[in-house]
Amino acid sequence: MRYYEGREESAELLRMLLPLMSRHAATFNPLSYAVWYEYVSGANLALKSAVDEMTAGERLLNDADIEQLFDKHVALRDIESSIRMRAQMQQVIERVNTEASAASIEVTQYSRGLDEYHKQLLREDLDRSAMTGLVESLRGDTNRIRGRTGDIRENLQDSTQEVVRLREQLEMAQGLALTDPLTGLLNRRGFERLAKKMQKDGAERCSALLFDIDHFKAINDRHGHLLGDRVLATVAQVIRDCVSDKGKVARMGGEEFAVVLPGVTASNAVDLAERIRTSVEKSDVRRQDCDRNEPIGGVTVSVGVAVRVDGEQFVALMERADRAMYKSKQDGRNRITVSTRSDN
Repeated sequence: MRYYEGREESAELLRMLLPLMSRHAATFNPLSYAVWYEYVSGANLALKSAVDEMTAGERLLNDADIEQLFDKHVALRDIESSIRMRAQMQQVIERVNTEASAASIEVTQYSRGLDEYHKQLLREDLDRSAMTGLVESLRGDTNRIRGRTGDIRENLQDSTQEVVRLREQLEMAQGLALTDPLTGLLNRRGFERLAKKMQKDGAERCSALLFDIDHFKAINDRHGHLLGDRVLATVAQVIRDCVSDKGKVARMGGEEFAVVLPGVTASNAVDLAERIRTSVEKSDVRRQDCDRNEPIGGVTVSVGVAVRVDGEQFVALMERADRAMYKSKQDGRNRITVSTRSDN
């Protein structure tokens, strides 16, 4: 399976791609759907560039165009990426094997040298001068093997990093995008990867914020999905501007956003959440259709805040933030609720 979007993400992509499919001359077949799905998801940059180039002069794509795009940029992409990455992985493996073989030979030689030094030390006619020479020789051999071991360790670390890089490139080539195409923020997958990294790095002190746009379904129903997308993009920009370099922001799906703030105290997290809440409430989202340019008003967010305690897993932290957010919605929306461990 090459697609990993959840139901809400795929539904949003569907809303985005249908107008594009309808605008062109190609039939509504599975190939066309696959091409436009990858186009709007932003995961297939080569395909996007090809489509943009083909449609630059308002040209309408037909079935032959779609089939060509599919064959070149969808069907063959995984095969070509897999072959290329596999070859690079093989090079890394061969390099590691060469290093390991060289290390094995040098360790064997060093071991034999130790045996010879041991025999020399057992000689009854060994004088002080000869013993000093043996010790100096042994020290030199030991320093050489220590330096060589350090070089091998450094090369193995470099190889490990290269394998990680190649794996990440393969994931991206296979369409495992980590960003949300509408807002440019991390998506759920990107946020979960970030959380795993922070957990591994031992980032004990951090805060999590969860935001949910109030009455978003009503906004879509009343004003349409295009304006709903504008609301999502506006809220995303407000959160991004307020957070700045203090943390990471993600769109978790639908109308829900998450923020993780490393090293931020509870009071500072609440202050930031309040700044975001008031900024969203004051945001100016306008209709721009049918010769109208009027604000829709009433865009607000409900917020949950949780501060990580020692040893707490990120999953548990986010669950507490989620419960706090829904408490804000239950209590009337457009407000902030701070979670405590007693909420469990």
